[in-house]
Amino acid sequence: MKIQRSATNVLERTSQYLKAGVLREKPAWFNVVGANPPSTDLTKKPKKFELKDQEEDPRNSLFKKNEATGFYKTSSDKSDRSQKHNSISRVPKLQFLEDELRNVFYQQHPWELSRPKTLIETNGDEYKKCDWSRMLQLYKPLDGESVVQRTLWLLQDGKEKGTNTSLFEAYDQARFEFYRHRMQEEMSSAVSKEESSLYGAVFASTNIEWGVKREQEHVDSWAKVASEKTKIRNANKDGKASSSIGMNDSATPSSSMWESVFESSSQSVGDTSIYENDSK
Repeated sequence: MKIQRSATNVLERTSQYLKAGVLREKPAWFNVVGANPPSTDLTKKPKKFELKDQEEDPRNSLFKKNEATGFYKTSSDKSDRSQKHNSISRVPKLQFLEDELRNVFYQQHPWELSRPKTLIETNGDEYKKCDWSRMLQLYKPLDGESVVQRTLWLLQDGKEKGTNTSLFEAYDQARFEFYRHRMQEEMSSAVSKEESSLYGAVFASTNIEWGVKREQEHVDSWAKVASEKTKIRNANKDGKASSSIGMNDSATPSSSMWESVFESSSQSVGDTSIYENDSK
């Protein structure tokens, strides 16, 4: 396979294209690569052997001889194939202060993740419209990202003024501002709901409230059945059904009572269609 060296000569080739007029504008990376050119050539090159410089026995330089056995090592093992300098080619892990602040905030406030967020952007530069000298923004709702950006602004402002604000102080200040504005939002929402109710507004129940209501209807119906069965079991334990005939007689009404209570409870809930299919 032909050796690829075009990656290391990309700056030289781009300069020639600009002079020839093939490219009209400089690429975004042109000045950066020109200021920091690649220091090493990472392309693999074939090893050349000169006839005059070559040793008498090539096995002494190409293969390793085991002194104990007297044999030459002609194949590579796992240690030879392993990459010795993997730290050079390993991609460094990017670490940003913003990510650490986000992790801390959402670990302390996990319910903030349940709030709906808008991920749609028109131009991708909405962040330029935000002024983080204050917490509330016109183009962005109040959330955990507001605390992160406000903390970074306080740190930068402290450096410019020479106050040397620490990270913990800036984060606490931004966090308490977030608490104050969140409480104001909840208070204004509650007041607006009360005012609307005063003028005749009716609010529909939420999905959670509707589910709890339906569940409570089933719980109440089964509570009646359980109370009746408990009374019958206590009566049998007290010895009211002394004879076997009496026990059989008491078992019959208990089963009929169970069916009657069960049917009445199922009818009150509205689930009789299931039991009608079973009876058929």
